[in-house]
Amino acid sequence: MERRTLLMVISSFLIAMLLFAGYYKIELAKKNNIIAQIEPDKSCDLQKTACTLKIPNGGDVTLSIEPRPIPVVKNFKINVNTNEVEAQAISIDFKGTTMNMGPNSVKLKAQSQSGHFLGKGMLPVCVRNSMEWQADVYIQTNEGILVAPFIFVTTH
Repeated sequence: MERRTLLMVISSFLIAMLLFAGYYKIELAKKNNIIAQIEPDKSCDLQKTACTLKIPNGGDVTLSIEPRPIPVVKNFKINVNTNEVEAQAISIDFKGTTMNMGPNSVKLKAQSQSGHFLGKGMLPVCVRNSMEWQADVYIQTNEGILVAPFIFVTTH
């Protein structure tokens, strides 16, 4: 009888662990889903000023890159601020809109001020004199990921 009880306890424990692992996997998948893709504001010029995009359910995200004009093949500072958005983490992905320039992602570091993230980036030089870029800001929240795209042009 003891052996049977032991097998039941072990079986119950294994079933509970499988249920927990399944629940955890589902919750993790929810967090990594893109919940909103914001439309870019092509009228804002990151080469001249910080740009802000409104988030559909309230709040906004502001991206600033310095120095200006944004250099190629030189380090620059990236500053992202969120307003009324509980950002757990922020990363930014720079990609050429008309030419594949390879992966170029930067994880930003949260600052002591809530919603303020900083990082450093660098853009590769292009064979063209002018290059249009899209900086996709990925905002990790409890509900999932918000994507805020910012468009700008570099020259060299």
